[in-house]
Amino acid sequence: MDKFKSMTELKELTKEGKDWEIECENRSSIVTILALHGGGIEPATTELAYTIAHCGDYNYFSFKGMRSKGNNELHVTSTHYDDQIALDLVRGSQRTVAIHGCEGNKSVAYIGGSDDRLIELITESLEDIGISVREAPHHISGTQENNIVNMTQTQGGVQLELTAQLRKELFKNRKSSRKNRENKDNWDDLMYDFADAMKKAIERA
Repeated sequence: MDKFKSMTELKELTKEGKDWEIECENRSSIVTILALHGGGIEPATTELAYTIAHCGDYNYFSFKGMRSKGNNELHVTSTHYDDQIALDLVRGSQRTVAIHGCEGNKSVAYIGGSDDRLIELITESLEDIGISVREAPHHISGTQENNIVNMTQTQGGVQLELTAQLRKELFKNRKSSRKNRENKDNWDDLMYDFADAMKKAIERA
């Protein structure tokens, strides 16, 4: 159960620059990459979303938890995600991919959402680089109409849920604390291979 019912409530009761910050790059692309629970909330999602967006010259949005502890309190579920900056980017896009993190000590990417064509292409592209991709279980399926990822011009998006183990593998030392995440020299080749695979899939769509 989330502590805050919406992003509006979260922003009213927390402090920007202390508890959280937003990174956003509007590149006037028809594709947007999201890390809705970035920073310390779901570690490594910001870094991966940033890398994918940079690789493909896509729009980028990340809401980053900045606390030394208790970042999980800053989690607002995707069906209650009323951040206007993120909404504007998604509504102006034909395709959107949201990068999330879930629990799991096996290296798996769970894929969901309502953009069936892109789901198929991303699955194929990630499997080509050796990533285990599985259909997302119901509770993280990302198929709801009111999930922000599906509020595109085509009424569909893709939600990727990466296990904790897979996210650790994006870093050379397999550690995803803030210091280790923000040091780009610690980013593993997998970070860039993942981004390149995503770009290939999106371009084919």
